Amino acid sequence: MSPIKLIFGTLWLSLFIVALFFWWRSTITLVEVPLLLQHLLNDVGLYKAASIYILIYAVRPLILFPATLLTVASGLIFGPWLGTLFTIVGENASANLGFSLSHWFGRKTVETYSTGWLNHWDTKLRQNGIVTVMTMRLIMLPFDAVNFGCGLTAIRHRDYAIGTFIGILPSLVGFVLLGGIAASGVQHRFLVLTLSIFFMVLGFTLAHHLKRREGANFQQN
Repeated sequence: MSPIKLIFGTLWLSLFIVALFFWWRSTITLVEVPLLLQHLLNDVGLYKAASIYILIYAVRPLILFPATLLTVASGLIFGPWLGTLFTIVGENASANLGFSLSHWFGRKTVETYSTGWLNHWDTKLRQNGIVTVMTMRLIMLPFDAVNFGCGLTAIRHRDYAIGTFIGILPSLVGFVLLGGIAASGVQHRFLVLTLSIFFMVLGFTLAHHLKRREGANFQQN
């Protein structure tokens, strides 16, 4: 490993350990985070709050903070509609940062030592990356596992980014709307809840269709 990667990796690990230590000392539970963020950002103005939220979401992979909690928090803080917009920006930035870090740190090693079926899957990901990533996102596999795992493969960053952007939309909208139900000043809460459920079901339906199609293509190949 090059010195610059070793230094950056050490700093990253140190940041992760420090974050865990302060979270442990704070006695704050994960489920309290959305309300805590709401209280912190309510008084700083919309544009500053949006910028802070997007920045927190973008760098979230560095400490592996659960993405779903920040997604729900967005609806609670900004309401269902602005929350959706800000989360699309933050979540895609987060996904691409995680991919880039993993690719930078580990791709060469995997490429050097991978053999057999790993090479086979590497080839499939490179040939059909968009649909594969879309499927993983739609069935809501662990967010960071997909980010870091894909970064170790031969998938093109462009295909990964496109598949992620499309694939996260149903669950993203569903979770933001779920948080938006509890936001102050929101009207038609039953409609918001209905839309939240609709997007969740839509995501799983699309995932089921893509999995069946990919399975048929895999058997043919």
